[in-house]
Amino acid sequence: MKINIELFRNQLQTHKYSESSIHSYINCIKQLKHFFQKYESNAITIELIKNHISWLIQEKSISQSYQKQILFAIQKYFDLVLNKELNLSAIYPRRLEYHLPNCISKLQIKEMIDKTANLKHKIILCLLYSAGLRLFELLNLRIKDIDLVNKKIHILHVKDKTERIVMLSYSLTEILPKYYEKYKPVSFVVEGQGGKAYSGKSVQEVVKQAASRSGLIIPVTPQCLRHSFASHLIENGTDIHYVQELLGHQSIKTTENYTHTSDFSKTNIQSPLDIL
Repeated sequence: MKINIELFRNQLQTHKYSESSIHSYINCIKQLKHFFQKYESNAITIELIKNHISWLIQEKSISQSYQKQILFAIQKYFDLVLNKELNLSAIYPRRLEYHLPNCISKLQIKEMIDKTANLKHKIILCLLYSAGLRLFELLNLRIKDIDLVNKKIHILHVKDKTERIVMLSYSLTEILPKYYEKYKPVSFVVEGQGGKAYSGKSVQEVVKQAASRSGLIIPVTPQCLRHSFASHLIENGTDIHYVQELLGHQSIKTTENYTHTSDFSKTNIQSPLDIL
């Protein structure tokens, strides 16, 4: 299905939507361009949209408010441009209290890393925790994205064309060269067989086994390490707005779920890995 942004804009203006609403709805539809192009309009079902939203939640960590915004934009596009009724209210996110996945302590993180002998697995744990990476960000991280000299990691999301810079732990600047020398990755930092990206299931298993070796009973996932990264930074006094930047959250409200803000200069920030 081809997207007609200009017609959508004109229809929204005709129906007296505010400029901010028009901008928001158009951006949502643009983000869904690749999804829409896969299907004809009469083939797009509520179930397909629901599955795509689930994928966005898992891979992009979109908030409940953004989920609702996307669904409302799709509904409006079908109504105003395609003259088709598409009621998506049944799959709107419910107003539930936000619960973070399990966070674990600094000592538990240290034990997980210390008890992991495999260098590649140690690198996986350190990257997830020290930079607060999402699973798909780790899997797509390339050697060229890591600046060992300036201690920075550049994260680029190709689909939505967003990017951010996160800290590279001092500890990683010491062990990454040894890892490169031993495993000789060509493109991806963490490579699987044949130079392809490592699989998500393999990373999840690495984290699970590390937690098991440390005697942890609670489920520990890559996302758990990301949330622990954020919680430990705020515990150390890091300004919540900088934590928001590091995590790539669209809304400060998402970051506020961790704890209360505390004033701290970003120039003095240390990765929590360096103070274990």
